[in-house]
Amino acid sequence: MTPRILTIIGIVIGLTSCGKSYRLTKDDLAFNPYSVGDTLFFESNKNEKDTIVIVSVDKQKLSEKCYSFLSCIPTFLIGTTWESYNVNSTSPNNHGEALNEVLTIRSEPDGHRTIMFNLLIKNAWWYGNNDLENNAKNVLNLPTNKFDRGSRTYNDVIIIPSSNKQYRDRDDFIEKIYWSKSKGYVGFDKLNGDKWTIVKQ
Repeated sequence: MTPRILTIIGIVIGLTSCGKSYRLTKDDLAFNPYSVGDTLFFESNKNEKDTIVIVSVDKQKLSEKCYSFLSCIPTFLIGTTWESYNVNSTSPNNHGEALNEVLTIRSEPDGHRTIMFNLLIKNAWWYGNNDLENNAKNVLNLPTNKFDRGSRTYNDVIIIPSSNKQYRDRDDFIEKIYWSKSKGYVGFDKLNGDKWTIVKQ
């Protein structure tokens, strides 16, 4: 190779090595118990029923947005990249029209991890707990509890209360969710007293 080509290659290698890449590990992804095709049947203490079907599980590489070819070059060469792992579902009772990310695990641009829950079911909505979900360690360090409701018993359940104050007056407000480390969502309580439990999975 000519010295000029070697110089160009050296510059490109030097530039690309300046960027940072924050990737999810197997340990990060182990928090997800779901596979495509898993079906979750829920029932409330008022005999209401709804179903969630896991339709896709995907990992995406993310980077800062750029809006022109020239602005994309430095982003590609020296920009920071991070990853998002999404568990997507649909509800047959909604004619399959609503696609919902029931779980998102991310490695953020600063390197820390987040675990976001997104439960949307019949007349019920999870409005979040930013203090917990914005730091995966906070979720992972929650103590496990025994969840015993109806015919279902789980011994590895973490309880995530909602910290959202803005929408607490809504009828669909989920007050807390119950997450089994081996099975995923096993129940949730609405603020109005309705209690939903997984009856089949």
